[in-house]
Amino acid sequence: MPLALRGVEKSFGGVRALRGVDFDVAPGEIVGLLGGNGAGKSTLMKIAAGVHQPDAGTVSIDGQSPTSPADAIRLGVSLVRQELIQAEDLDVGSNVLLGHEPHRFGIIDRPALYSRAGKVLARVGGDIDPRTPLRSLSPGQKQRTEIARALSLDAKVLLLDEPTATLSETDAARLFTLLRDLRKNGIAMVYISHRLREVLEITDRVVCLRDGERVAELPTREATLDKLVELLAGTTNVTEVAPPTGRSEVVLSVRGRVSFDLHAGEILGLAGLVGAGRSSVLRELFGVRPCGLEVKVGGKPLSIQNPRDAMAAGFALVPEERGSQGLILSMLVERNLALPSLHKFLLEDEMAIARPYIERFRIRAGGPASGLSGGNQQKIVLGKWMARDPKVLLLDEPTRGLDVRAKRDVHDVVRELAAAGKAIIVSSSEAEEIAALCHRAIVLAQGRSRGELGRAELTDANILRYAAA
Repeated sequence: MPLALRGVEKSFGGVRALRGVDFDVAPGEIVGLLGGNGAGKSTLMKIAAGVHQPDAGTVSIDGQSPTSPADAIRLGVSLVRQELIQAEDLDVGSNVLLGHEPHRFGIIDRPALYSRAGKVLARVGGDIDPRTPLRSLSPGQKQRTEIARALSLDAKVLLLDEPTATLSETDAARLFTLLRDLRKNGIAMVYISHRLREVLEITDRVVCLRDGERVAELPTREATLDKLVELLAGTTNVTEVAPPTGRSEVVLSVRGRVSFDLHAGEILGLAGLVGAGRSSVLRELFGVRPCGLEVKVGGKPLSIQNPRDAMAAGFALVPEERGSQGLILSMLVERNLALPSLHKFLLEDEMAIARPYIERFRIRAGGPASGLSGGNQQKIVLGKWMARDPKVLLLDEPTRGLDVRAKRDVHDVVRELAAAGKAIIVSSSEAEEIAALCHRAIVLAQGRSRGELGRAELTDANILRYAAA
């Protein structure tokens, strides 16, 4: 086996990312590595690529163990990331041979570089000229360039992380043709994707991870879409129940690639996998990015050009990245809480606004927000918008990175707001959270709605069926 991992364990802080995982891939084989968000796929591949060292277990590449990314590359392992790391200002040939260019008399030998890069590019097809500026290529051509770079390093194992995420159907089909050719030439490949139909089409064997553990392996010829969904979903025990709601007044109407009517007191979920476009919908509704949706509030059309327009209409956004987008970490807790409600920076105004939420959430004031836990920081973000009494609350991954108790506290606040008549949209990649909080959910994939699920249908399996299609 060119790549074999045995009994791999890895923890980050108090979180166990991998629990005794075995994984291998043989020459001329494409193995699909599947798992939900947080299952441990990326961590396992980073260990194989030398980015992380395992806490326990072994990594063997033709009998040797990498101690760094450079070591893994030397041993023939190349990680092709979803977000390609390329030098856009250089030409294609320079990207292919970046870091190991041919030199003559101490300077880069351009004729030799283009000749060598051209030979590698011929292996991946697509008639890409090595002298072409990289920025002028299509996403599919950039993907081929990245694979050519790996082959220029004599890669024996390719680790492909969501390789079709940014590709058109035509480019994806061309990529599959290339991967089949590489398989015939003895290259071993690991294929990570949430698109289960692709996995069924291109792989020879499938390995499933769940919560850091390997839970299943089967030949692809024995797999079906329903079988993969079952393996990925497992069982979900919902211990929390969303508050009841009647069909009251419509607060928000949205039409476009995602269409829905949101009622007062309703919690609507936006479900889907990473990269499905959930965050984009919320950011458009809050004016953070150009809004391509038709929006009505209270039955009247609303043009959202910027966050000020959205706030004036009664919108509030709790962003996914609370540290960099939801808070000013160096600022005092009380000033963070008061900031959206202030017209002037007056100390007495700050405390008057902040005190109810400091007391309610039992947050320690008087110091910077950076000194608080992730759960308390998230309560500040919620509190600062509650102080404005919004009509529509947009929550993007509201409990990401929180422990069980902090997550429950945030859920309780969301339910209280819904019970008070607020209209709420919750975007989450965790099916369990959607099921615990929401009255219904829209499942997104590739930026568009794939279906709507009612309260009784909110399960891992049903969400995956729409999201991974």
